[in-house]
Parts: sequence; structure tokens; C-alpha cells
Amino acid sequence: MLILGEVRTCLLHNTAPLPAPLVAQILGTVPGRRVLCTERPIAHAVSPELVTGIDCKLATSSRVRARGIGTVTSRAMITSGLVLQGSASAYLRRATGPSRLAWSHYADQLGVVEVISLADAAGLAEGYLADSTPTSTIDLGSVSERLISDIQSHAQLDHVTSVRSRPTCVRWAARIGDHDGPVARVRTEDDVVRTIELIVDESQLGIAARFCEDFALHDWLLTTLTQIIEQTDRLKALGREALDILTTAVERLFHVWMPGARVDPVLSPLWDALERRPGFSRQWNAQVSRIRDQIALQTLQALEQARRGSADW
Repeated sequence: MLILGEVRTCLLHNTAPLPAPLVAQILGTVPGRRVLCTERPIAHAVSPELVTGIDCKLATSSRVRARGIGTVTSRAMITSGLVLQGSASAYLRRATGPSRLAWSHYADQLGVVEVISLADAAGLAEGYLADSTPTSTIDLGSVSERLISDIQSHAQLDHVTSVRSRPTCVRWAARIGDHDGPVARVRTEDDVVRTIELIVDESQLGIAARFCEDFALHDWLLTTLTQIIEQTDRLKALGREALDILTTAVERLFHVWMPGARVDPVLSPLWDALERRPGFSRQWNAQVSRIRDQIALQTLQALEQARRGSADW
């Protein structure tokens, strides 16, 4: 058994964080099905799952031909009324025969893709993670992106963002292994794309997606904070004020940082390992301190300019 997934994370196109009732309304993508909302430790809402049928090639590391037929499930999430995520995933399992069956067979197995191939789970996982620009192969990123686009186009949003940020992408694969405890191999592919290879026990496959979604949220937060600092440095070099950008980051983003808060305790060792190396919270705390120092310095400079102006008068 193998699970493939992709999570896209971005800022909701709205000036201010949305209240919980409006979040529930926007995420109500399936009539008659509830949006799951929680307030602790931070506001978080999850849409009902959507189902997409697929019949496509699957990438493999060994170039062995593989075909996947079945359904992909996807869901949207909004954290703190501000951060939007689209997450799509599918269980892959070997088909019992070499031919496609009636569609009713696949429709009865939501979120399951049957694989017609001799490729093993490791080869399928490696092929998927390396397939950065899928064309004819499975494209879970497109499923996530379509869901995000539907949410972002909602009439209740004002389509104005308070912080300049770039969407990020986490492509992941989880398979069963014989390691002593869960293992996460995280790679930074470029400025916005990360890949995660998870090796877990069979009983942990069902909770792997939650870890990857949590990782994607915090990776986006750290990436966005870095971008804000770079933006303010450019403005300062041009002699322009950046205090508003910095204070908006404090108001909107700082309180969202809670790595592992929504991850099943069984997989908490994965976050523990990431905190040791590369040290996510150390990086975050260093960026937070830098922003606070810049706010304090710019505030002092403004007060000093005001004092001088008053003295000259």
C-alpha cells in the first residue's frame, strides 16, 4: 500500500481574517455535508471531501510502465481565517488483473487508485516525487489547485490581500517500511516546492496526510516571513517605509505558528526530528526576533524625527 498526495498553501484573498461562520460558508463545497470546524489550539476548518476520477499513467523510478485507475479525494482547509490549503491524495494498490474494469468497481472505492504494473511501492513513490511537471501522469497538484481556485473566487471575499506572499507546494508519498518508528525525508526542490518521502507502519498510513498538511502550513509560514523580510529590506534600500508591512505580519502570522499541534501523537517524532535539523522553530524564532527588532528600531527613529520636528518648531 502506498499513498501519494500534494498540498498547496496560500494566503486567502481577503483583507482581514474571516470569522468562523463565513469560513464554514466558503468551505461548504458539498451540499448537505458539514464543514469540520475547531477553535483550539487555533481556528481551523476543513471542507467535505470531493472525489475526482482518474485514468492515467504513473511515473516510476525504473521507467516500468504503470497505469492508475480510480479516484482521488481532495479537501480545502482554512487556518486562522487566513491561510488556505488544498490537499489531494490517493491510496495506490495493485490491481488484481491487467485490464480496466467497469467504472462502478472504482467508484465504490473512494480515494483508491488501482495500479496496473509490476512496479513496487518504492519505485512508484520515487517516480511520483521526481515528476515535478506531470503532463500525462497523475497530477494531484492540479486537483488541489482547482479546489483553491474555487475557494478564492468566492463572492464573499474582497480579493485584497494584506501580506504579499507566494503559494507553496508540498508533494508527498507515504509507504510502509521496516524502520524503527516513522521516518520523513524532506527535500527543498526550489523556492516554493518541497517533497516528503514518509516511511511508516501500515497502521500509520491513514494519518500521514495530516502530518504533511501541517508541515505544508508551517513551511509556508516560514517561507512567507522570509519573503516579508526581503521585501522590507528592498523598501529600506529605496528609502521607503516598511513599518505597515512588518506590523501586519505580526498581527496576521505570528500566532499561527504551532508545529505539530494537529498531528497525531504517533507521528510527533517526525516533527521532533525536523526541530533538531534543520530546526524549523529556531529559524522561525530568529525571523520573528528580526521583525520585532526592525519594528522597534523604526518606531524609535519615527519618535526621534517627531522630537526633532517639535524642537525645530
